[in-house]
Amino acid sequence: MAEERDNLRLMHHFTISAHRIIAPSPGAVAVWRELVPQLAFEYDFLLHGVLAVSALHLALTSEVDKLANSALALRHYTAALALFRPHLDSITSSNIYPLFAFSCVVPVYVFGYPHVSKFPTNPLPEMLEMISVMRGCAKIVGSGFRWLESSPFKHLLLQPTDPSQALAPEIEDALTGLQERNNQTTTQPALRDAYETAIETLRESFKVAGNMPGEQATALPFPVKLSAEVLMMMQEGDPMALIILAHYGVILHWLDAVPWTTGWGSTTINAVNETVEEDWRGYIAWALQESQKPISKA
Repeated sequence: MAEERDNLRLMHHFTISAHRIIAPSPGAVAVWRELVPQLAFEYDFLLHGVLAVSALHLALTSEVDKLANSALALRHYTAALALFRPHLDSITSSNIYPLFAFSCVVPVYVFGYPHVSKFPTNPLPEMLEMISVMRGCAKIVGSGFRWLESSPFKHLLLQPTDPSQALAPEIEDALTGLQERNNQTTTQPALRDAYETAIETLRESFKVAGNMPGEQATALPFPVKLSAEVLMMMQEGDPMALIILAHYGVILHWLDAVPWTTGWGSTTINAVNETVEEDWRGYIAWALQESQKPISKA
């Protein structure tokens, strides 16, 4: 009976409040408030995912029953993952919608849960693990895009950026510096090309962030499009890969007002600064400067 009451309490909180921390736009609010709960009652993995995010939101925003809600978030998320994985072997026009909804839940949980457990002193290993998880979820969109774009879930899809859109001069200068450093120091042609693609993905991500200031969906383009090769080089501590990662940290810092992304940007940038040698630090000077600017919580 106590478990049933907890589940009802969490679902109620999701529909009146917690869904808003996922919705990337006003058009997506109704999807998360109405359609996703309906699907959750049909698919247990999504039900557990919704309850996990609701419990996490309570733990992030209130000291009342913080430990109990943190434990509920972990329990529901663990159950959700176990039920979710088998569905990835067969993505259809029927299950694409709950699978996609759950893939949107995952970043909220993986970024948010360390805030209610133990935020890492060195965030780089956790950050790279989160990027790996988000890359995996992106495969769902690739498999079912044709169904998603003609459904109510189209409001959750990021729109392509305008290739002619100009970035602020300081951002463009920082990215140009990354390109120049890549050309100077990366001797393997394939890896140099992979880094160049990652920098272009950063450029696109900064455009998205400029078009949707403060929207949590802007945290997604870079990790979901990052190549396995560049992610591996980040995991190995390659300085070129890490200074690219530091610039993704700027986008996260701009989301510091979002409960689940608070702190990840500045701590990632600082960790990269402490990790790379002195002759690399000049290439993240702008990112460091940007990470020191306060972000309004309004």
